Amino acid sequence: MRMFPILATASMLMATPCMAQVIIATPDNGAAAQHQYRADQQENAARRDEYKAHVDASQGNYGAAQHEQNKAVEHQDRAQSQENRAAGDSQGGVRIEVGR
Repeated sequence: MRMFPILATASMLMATPCMAQVIIATPDNGAAAQHQYRADQQENAARRDEYKAHVDASQGNYGAAQHEQNKAVEHQDRAQSQENRAAGDSQGGVRIEVGR
């Protein structure tokens, strides 16, 4: 029921002679799944790097442990970015631009 007013407004703007641009975006679940898969890969890489950092620190190799921890943080950042892209791809909607 909530989509009816949106679709009615979009169809009215498409039929009027004013210069309106109606963009209806549909969810792209294929791209969302691909981004989620990449996010999972990055999270797994972060876990591996954290484990390596733990092992290096337990052996007294603190420089290597810090390097592995930095890599883990980078992987976590990339995973978050991929999850955000997946969330963006899984949402659709209607965007109306009037006067373009």
